[in-house]
Amino acid sequence: MATELTKGELYVSDKCGSDQDGDGTDQKPFKTPLQALMFAGKEPFPSIYVESQKEGERWAVISKTQMKNAKKAFNREQTKCDSKEKKEAEDTERREKNLEEAKKINIENDPSLPEPDTVKIRLLETKRGQRVKVFGWVHRLRRQGKNLMFIVLRDGTGFLQCVLSDKLVRRLEDLVCDVVDRVLKSPAAQLLYDINPNFKPPKRPFKRMNYTDAIEWLREHDIKKDDGSYYEFGEVTTEHVRISNAHITLRMRLSL
Repeated sequence: MATELTKGELYVSDKCGSDQDGDGTDQKPFKTPLQALMFAGKEPFPSIYVESQKEGERWAVISKTQMKNAKKAFNREQTKCDSKEKKEAEDTERREKNLEEAKKINIENDPSLPEPDTVKIRLLETKRGQRVKVFGWVHRLRRQGKNLMFIVLRDGTGFLQCVLSDKLVRRLEDLVCDVVDRVLKSPAAQLLYDINPNFKPPKRPFKRMNYTDAIEWLREHDIKKDDGSYYEFGEVTTEHVRISNAHITLRMRLSL
């Protein structure tokens, strides 16, 4: 929205004006009457001058019809802006509420069980039947229903599929979305969009999709590999595709 108006008139020129670079003066007019009203911000609006149709006259007061149409467009923009702000406020409130609920869930080790050994994924086969602790990156993530989630972890030595249920699912999904939201509100957001201008933050609940449907989805949205060809069934998607489409989760069978 515009800053507080300090002048009693604004100028508009369809031929030499600019809605991006203009400031409403006769030297740098706006291109459209709508932009002049958006600059003013609210009624009562200042006098709007447009290019005169009379020979020898540079400016003339905007006609009543033009002004009426401009006000209608202004009101539509105001309504859209108000609706957008309302939706953003509701989304923010819902995220904060979900996050607060997620924070109430404490993930703790069961003291009645043996202390877990920290191991690499490639060594897990030797630890079968024992309690272990594994650190890694989320390579794949798939949500099934409200209380079940499959995660494939990777640590540089192998892959491990994990199953989360009930409280663990709610905690993880809210934390993932909250981290993304915080990044987008930080100075690092510009770097993210520089790398991927089409990035879209994930939304709850995470979309469920089998591998075949995911490949078809990539084709429908014209997402290709670095060499320009489409992804085929059986191929592993690259890192940038997973990041670009965080709301789409692909699951494939991985053996350790």
